[in-house]
Amino acid sequence: MAITLDDLRLRAIDYLLASTEDGQLVLEPFCSCGSSLDEDYHCARCGKVCDCKFVACSGAQALGIVEKLISGSPGFRDFEASLLVR
Repeated sequence: MAITLDDLRLRAIDYLLASTEDGQLVLEPFCSCGSSLDEDYHCARCGKVCDCKFVACSGAQALGIVEKLISGSPGFRDFEASLLVR
């Protein structure tokens, strides 16, 4: 099922934006308010500490890599992923 950034904001879901660069997965954390996050996942805009367990994938290649991580890595078992529609 695909998701939009507006869906994530309306549901107040913190997320990782997944993309690929030269075949490598790149994950960028974002607060549900839409602000990008620093390494400590503290939002400078709204002040909350975010918990990014949802991965919005910008393309099919990124989604495939993330799905493999979720199914094969214990550290990602609690994550969910979906294709991002802009």
